[in-house]
Amino acid sequence: MLQSPVIDGRRPFARRVSLVSVLACVLGPWPVGADDWQPPKVALPQRLVHPVIACTPAELSRLQAAFRGTGPEHRVVAEVVQRAAQNLGRPLTFPPRGGQHNQWYQCEKCQLGLKTIDDTHHRCPRCDKVYSGEPYDDVVFARQHVGNLQRMTDAAWAYAVTGEEKFAQAAAAVLLGYAARYSTYPYHTAARSVLSGRSGGHLFEQTLNEANHLADQIAPAFDLIHDAPCLSDADRAAIRNGLIAPMLENMDRHKAGKSNWQTWHNAGMLAGGAVLGDERWVAKAICDPKNGFLFQMQASVSAEGMWYENSWGYHFYTLGALVRIVEGARRLGIDLWSHPTLRKMFTLPIEYALPDGSLPRFGDDVRSSVRAASDYLEYVWPVSRDPRLLPHLNERPTWNSILLGRTPEPRPARPQLDSRLFPSAGHAILRTAGPGQLAAAMTFGPYGGFHGHYDKLSFVFFGHRCELGMDPGRAASQAYRLPVHSRWYKASLGHNLVLVDRASQRAAAGELECFSDSAVPAGSCAVAAARCQEAYPGVLHRRLLCLRSDYLLVVDQLSADQPRRFDWVYHNRGSAVEAAAATRAVDLSQAFPGAEYLANVKTGSTNAPIAVRFDGASVSLQALIAADGASEVLTGDGVGASVLDRVPLVMIGRHGTAACFAAALEPIPAGQSPTIKTVKQEVSTDQIRVTVQKGNRVDQVTFTAAGKVTVQSDGEQVLSK
Repeated sequence: MLQSPVIDGRRPFARRVSLVSVLACVLGPWPVGADDWQPPKVALPQRLVHPVIACTPAELSRLQAAFRGTGPEHRVVAEVVQRAAQNLGRPLTFPPRGGQHNQWYQCEKCQLGLKTIDDTHHRCPRCDKVYSGEPYDDVVFARQHVGNLQRMTDAAWAYAVTGEEKFAQAAAAVLLGYAARYSTYPYHTAARSVLSGRSGGHLFEQTLNEANHLADQIAPAFDLIHDAPCLSDADRAAIRNGLIAPMLENMDRHKAGKSNWQTWHNAGMLAGGAVLGDERWVAKAICDPKNGFLFQMQASVSAEGMWYENSWGYHFYTLGALVRIVEGARRLGIDLWSHPTLRKMFTLPIEYALPDGSLPRFGDDVRSSVRAASDYLEYVWPVSRDPRLLPHLNERPTWNSILLGRTPEPRPARPQLDSRLFPSAGHAILRTAGPGQLAAAMTFGPYGGFHGHYDKLSFVFFGHRCELGMDPGRAASQAYRLPVHSRWYKASLGHNLVLVDRASQRAAAGELECFSDSAVPAGSCAVAAARCQEAYPGVLHRRLLCLRSDYLLVVDQLSADQPRRFDWVYHNRGSAVEAAAATRAVDLSQAFPGAEYLANVKTGSTNAPIAVRFDGASVSLQALIAADGASEVLTGDGVGASVLDRVPLVMIGRHGTAACFAAALEPIPAGQSPTIKTVKQEVSTDQIRVTVQKGNRVDQVTFTAAGKVTVQSDGEQVLSK
């Protein structure tokens, strides 16, 4: 039998009675890159001793010891107990119905998140219109439900740590309150339908939300107070039959397959099944051949460990579910931590980190960073002891570091990363040395589904500890249902790429042509090239990124089966944008899809090279684009985190059956001037040659039709790939 990891000085199997092999995973060896990995047998202990999934006896004893002690560990645990104590004297209120998705908490006209006046009045921050009733009130109800469940969770842990019955009574009041109401709350969905759809719920509007709260709060809280004297057998039966079992049955109606939803369903099934003592749910969570944990590891994760939606926000969101699955399984004596694909998912963010710790914002993401991985890495450390984790673990005690038995220490310095290629996920991360610590990332991989964007061959750019070339991610207010999401955030216009006929791409995947780094760690030059011919039928787009220590060269070659319009689009953080070639103010709000979100638009035309300056507080940027016949130039600003967050942009338009854009992007720290003087391009059937004069230095980059890249500086070869 596969050996499980050592936790608390012994193996999890040792703290339980012998497993009964009622149901084994019958999927056989799982093709995840480790030939000898076998799925574990799934069975519950013959006699459940609570808590079964919230914590082990050793873990609980650590929390109790920290609470009895002094210093920072005491303060971490005492804060939870104190919150629970403060809530004891506050009235417990249950909303009249279930909660609704935050996507409805928007002004229809202004496409902005609303501000709460009170439970039934909600104001737009721009036009001051006040909304009331369903679904706006229901979003506030969702917050109240979340508050009640957090109150319950704090109380349950306070009881486990202190043994004081008053805390168990407080947690039980919430559990019993929802047990009495769950089935009477109307069934509803995120689409506000009460008559159809399997994805809805009673307490919340989605099986996703209900699974999340069942796994994270409801099942653990019941687990922690299960044997408290204040709970009668009738109370336990009410919670099991009136809340946990109906929630499990409801989520099981919605079999989501390859989806972050299903991963949370699995987390809910494992936690709920464990506290009910029902092995069927635990086995389903792990072994269901089209939905279970093992299926997800095979179907939903790239070879490098990236969640298929190619968005860091949803990678971390899914990790939250996976932690609950594998930690709950560990406490039941079932080893899933040894799954090699799972380990990769936790450590992958470290490889993507930009110099300030942020992660490239691709897909539906807001602002992810490698720091967000710290809490997740806390779970990995006891089972892996991977030294790569140490620079990213918390230096101060946290709840999880106490629970899992790690003594925080000063972090070692983060190593300087070299450029990295992730071919399965379809990302190339370029890094070079130098005072600006420049970094760029290009996405060329498979489309990420609902949370993916039409952004093939788009890139982001970072330098001097600032975000420069930006991807919009999604609205901070989760405006998925509003036009701004489909026409800007998800659409191609919001990204750094080349539009064809000013339309969005189709869902597409690109293909890598070239990747090379001249030195390790980050050297003076790194390149990545990719192509795509699925995004726009009849159009082949090839893009080369060449990152030097002081600028980024972006080369785009496009060829089409008929005359088309090509627009090179670049968004850069800053306060303003200016181009000498764009002087005429125009209103383009009706010109093409997404143009309604452009503001301060100026246009013009030129046959000369185009210089564009983006002003910033600490770092500005000059974009110098080589001449290539007649060009239309547009400057303005578009949407960032919301329609009120404005990000300067430039669009360079050219027409024909072919086009080439060569742009040098040079960050300029405050008080300095740009040093790139000229950018010239020479295009033939065999290659593109770009010459960049930067001060007294002349760089020459050659990109051949066969995908070979050569970089020379002052006549000496820097890179050839």
